Amino acid sequence: MTVETRAPDRQVPFDESAEQQVLGSLLIDRDAIFKVADLLRVDDFYIARHQRIYDAAQALLERRERIDPLTIQMELSRREELDRAGGQAYLRALADGVPTAAEIDRYGHIVRDRAILRRLLGAATSIAADAYDEPTDIALALDRAEQRLFALRDESANAQLRHITASLQSNYEHLTDRMERPFEVSGIPSGFREVDYYTEGFTVGDLIVLAARPSVGKTSLALGMSFNVARRGHPVLLFSLEMDAKQIVSRYLALNSRMDLLALRTGNIIDTDAAAALHGLPVFIDDTPGISIMELRTKARRASTHEKIEVIIVDYLQLVRGGGDEENRVQEIATITRNLKSLARELGVVIIGLSQLSRAAGDSGGEPKLSTLRECVTGDTIVCLADGRRVPISELVGTCPEVLSVEN
Repeated sequence: MTVETRAPDRQVPFDESAEQQVLGSLLIDRDAIFKVADLLRVDDFYIARHQRIYDAAQALLERRERIDPLTIQMELSRREELDRAGGQAYLRALADGVPTAAEIDRYGHIVRDRAILRRLLGAATSIAADAYDEPTDIALALDRAEQRLFALRDESANAQLRHITASLQSNYEHLTDRMERPFEVSGIPSGFREVDYYTEGFTVGDLIVLAARPSVGKTSLALGMSFNVARRGHPVLLFSLEMDAKQIVSRYLALNSRMDLLALRTGNIIDTDAAAALHGLPVFIDDTPGISIMELRTKARRASTHEKIEVIIVDYLQLVRGGGDEENRVQEIATITRNLKSLARELGVVIIGLSQLSRAAGDSGGEPKLSTLRECVTGDTIVCLADGRRVPISELVGTCPEVLSVEN
């Protein structure tokens, strides 16, 4: 059972009446359990005897047995928990106290919401305990604190099972919209026609790796994409580990004015129109050198909450520090990419990670091979070939196919 921590003068959040209404509904309506089975957990109930009764109901559901006062009583007796659950008299009182099971969903949400508030108190207590321990790794402590709070936020959203009819309807509406606008991409457009033609735009939740040899224009391409994305109203967060914010802004000015970057840097040309166009553009820059993956995640979460970020760019992956527990750099980069992928799904954003191919790829001549990507992708990474096939990168080691894109 859950042990609660609370101030002596404050009441732990729970609603005894709502818990009783839920359990009473289960006892009088054999189908009521299906309305709350994916909504409520045993520890969502605060009162211990209510936890035992609901746990017994879940066990009956798992065995596909009928749920009523008699079967619940028998299950509790089998577990030798009937007396601790209030006995037969309490079960009968629960059933008699509910005139109809029609409101079980509403009362179920009340029970669930109170449980989330209790977990919030528990998370706050754990965060306070971590702080009192004075951890040496402050970034790790902050990341753990944010993970606890974001987990509660996701739980409050409570993504439930959806009937296929609802999914079919939304999918049908999407397909109808695509038919009416066949030349528009379904994702966030990059602004580059050929890229959008093959990718259908950037898809929320994806980690996209943009890899190339040194000094071939990875950053320029990424900045061009971010500029196009931001102009369409999609907020962008750029982690620049190689250049500072001033250099990034200069590149944006050059992109927008189509003028020579050197001329802008030396002050020979000042394009006020280009500067005005950048004013108010939803682009946010973090130029912290050598940022760790935990710091990056913390800042991304904060920006996502306050600025509604939709696209995150990391320039570039090899300059991000890992957790420090990896045996070699390949494992460290794999840890970083896994964290970025989970972050993309957690925040519901697109993450574009730039990756430097080894200089050996350029020294050997010819096209770079997939083996040169081993410091930025893992074995289960999906590679989209030029012929449209999508295969795991592990199946292509030692080959040199024409690659369209790489998806983590």
